[in-house]
Amino acid sequence: MNYIIDGYNLGHKLPAAAAWLKKGETERALPIILNYIRASLPGSGKIIAVFDGKAGVFPAVQHPAGIRVKFSRKPQTADDIIREFIRHETAPKSWTVISSDNEIIYTARDMGAHVLSAKQFAVQKKTQKASAENSEKYQPQNVDVEAWLKLFNEKGGK
Repeated sequence: MNYIIDGYNLGHKLPAAAAWLKKGETERALPIILNYIRASLPGSGKIIAVFDGKAGVFPAVQHPAGIRVKFSRKPQTADDIIREFIRHETAPKSWTVISSDNEIIYTARDMGAHVLSAKQFAVQKKTQKASAENSEKYQPQNVDVEAWLKLFNEKGGK
């Protein structure tokens, strides 16, 4: 699966990045957003993260391998880039669009792309992490009762 992501939209759903974005410090938020994307989508196909540019200022961001980063140029917005990309994509069904912007979501669905809200994507990783942690914990239904009975009987049980 391939992904195109509304970068700042996602950033506002990630507490660490959101704090920087609220202060207007996008250069500090960008690495947090990009590292989150990379960690959340290991082994994925193409990944494009799209961000709004600032009046001709495009930060030289170090980004994780496998993520293509695009900045819009005024008057174009990141939303415009994402909608245009999906409209012109020859295989939109192979893409998942991550955004909470309704216009982007409607365009993506109309074109046949998959959609995941930024909030769902941000929460999804937390859910996966909690699930993995819970699977590592003791689960009584997985205990080999026969092995324990045999062990205790051999150690002087009956």
